[in-house]
Amino acid sequence: SSTAAERMHCRRLFNGGNRRNAVCCPVGPLSYCLSVILLVCFSVTSAFAEDGRFEVHSAESRVDDGIWLVDARFDLELSRKAKEALESGVALTLQMQFEVNRRRRFWLDRNIFQKSENIEIRYMSLSQRYLVNYVITGKQVSFATLDSALRRSGQLRDFALIDVDRVDPAKANLFYIRIVLDRENLPGPLQMLAFWRGDFSLESDWYRWK
Repeated sequence: SSTAAERMHCRRLFNGGNRRNAVCCPVGPLSYCLSVILLVCFSVTSAFAEDGRFEVHSAESRVDDGIWLVDARFDLELSRKAKEALESGVALTLQMQFEVNRRRRFWLDRNIFQKSENIEIRYMSLSQRYLVNYVITGKQVSFATLDSALRRSGQLRDFALIDVDRVDPAKANLFYIRIVLDRENLPGPLQMLAFWRGDFSLESDWYRWK
């Protein structure tokens, strides 16, 4: 029979205070305990990777020749179902959404401008390449891998947002940007699937700067 010192004891490791996510970990060998923690972290990371993720990494604006220009960088990762749809011939539309608000001291901020820009990603099965189409300008660029196509789609440079006459640089302006997977451009059956499931509900939070 084992002694009391040799018996295994358990501690609960809480994830954000949630007991349902508690893990029973032996106090004994430290290396075993660490391996359990690493396994849990890897499982959580894998789940997020499968779900996909859109995030605005940075954004800034400046005035050049009477026009507000915007630079931004996005981190884009599609969900597994979105990748499967893309490789099955479904074009995916990424929509960048912009807003400009005027700050008001004793009242809610006033929205003075809204704009969107669409980027379409399509998989070309014959050439086995990914085509990125900038819808408004018509510019198209092809890539050998999806990761390369997403990295290019996540880079915005010198985007002409609005004339300076409409947004006075001397005023207290707040700029907002986010990027979403536009579900309205999906084929009908996929729109219904996207309504009930979260595989295509990819959108970043709003990113604000002055």
